[in-house]
Amino acid sequence: MAEYLNKRMEEVRELVDAKGFSSDPDRIWEMLALIHTEISEATDAYKKGKPIEEVGEELIDAIIRILHLLSALGLDADELFEKKMAKNWARPYKYNTVRGG
Repeated sequence: MAEYLNKRMEEVRELVDAKGFSSDPDRIWEMLALIHTEISEATDAYKKGKPIEEVGEELIDAIIRILHLLSALGLDADELFEKKMAKNWARPYKYNTVRGG
């Protein structure tokens, strides 16, 4: 990804700081809850038949919140992404699935 996520994470951090949203470690629980909220909003928009672009906008809000949290935790998003993708590619077909999937 060549530092793509980290660049976006820096951009998000700049935005949230400029808009007055704290990245204080005491807010980690709140940041996690807000990620969940954005996913719920995307689910609700889809369920209600709203335009798919609106669903996408809510998903992007979730990504923004995730990047903010990664920044607040001082994590390297690109490195984490690459490691996790490599791990997932190494897993067998329908890994750990008993039903459905």
